Amino acid sequence: MIRLEGVTRFYGERAVVDDVSLVVEKGEMAVVVGRSGSGKSTLLRMINRLVEPTSGLISIDGRDVSTVPAHVLRRGIGYVIQGHGLFPHRTVADNIATVPRLLGWPRDRIARRVSELLELLQLSPARFSGQYPHQLSGGEQQRVGVARALAAGPDIVLMDEPFGALDPIIRSKAQDDLKAIQARLGATIVLVTHDMDEAFRLGDRIAVMEAGRVLQYGTPRDMIARPADPRVAELTGSGEGALRLLALVRAGDAAEPFDASTPPPSHSVPAGASLREALASLLWTGEGELAVTGDDGRPVGRVTLASVLRHGRSP
Repeated sequence: MIRLEGVTRFYGERAVVDDVSLVVEKGEMAVVVGRSGSGKSTLLRMINRLVEPTSGLISIDGRDVSTVPAHVLRRGIGYVIQGHGLFPHRTVADNIATVPRLLGWPRDRIARRVSELLELLQLSPARFSGQYPHQLSGGEQQRVGVARALAAGPDIVLMDEPFGALDPIIRSKAQDDLKAIQARLGATIVLVTHDMDEAFRLGDRIAVMEAGRVLQYGTPRDMIARPADPRVAELTGSGEGALRLLALVRAGDAAEPFDASTPPPSHSVPAGASLREALASLLWTGEGELAVTGDDGRPVGRVTLASVLRHGRSP
């Protein structure tokens, strides 16, 4: 879906993005992570031509983006920034409708789309459509910002530190919501963050940047098991590798069958929870095993402390 080949951006004599090449496949969430000043936001903004590359090629679905008028390109790409960038003088409905109106959608189609997205993001259309940004909480503003980015049904969404201003509890919920929305809509997402935990939680693949260069681009498991550079190992936290590995595995995927000769465990964990969460429950309850429950609340298997620890070993 997105291909960068030898992309470089100079400001004066300094290369803030230096010879970056990577591919984001259709439907993937690629996360670009790095310290402040590593070039990650500049890299993101070159995809929708808010910043023009000094050299190199960026293509979307096989088409060189430099051949597309910038305003046309941006209307087909969702864009979410930290602080959400909502227009303060426009209602929630008007904010979400921004790009569909630019594209000339009929009024009734816009109204349906606004309601659909508000419901998708668990915001009641009757309550929120007429409100203004200052009347919303930080988490609600963030969801409206995502709704606006998705309004015209883009195949690609770019997100620059979208959850950076949220408190930890709301941030965790927003991350879960984003994963659920992506799974439902199938959008290709490129997300920039400085938070390695967020990168591991969200990314199908992660690009680690330092001083304008990509040190490694690969799956979260690759980052932990086979860091390509000492600086990657430092960012991923070598001492936390086991916990990060556990965060990548769902309890339902690791569940073992029940032993019919023994009573079922007295405590449980949802199948969608991570093994890191299962480990926390095991330690908290002092039990040696947990039942794993499906969406209907019925047990589908179990995880034991020993099985969780096996999954935490380096591949």
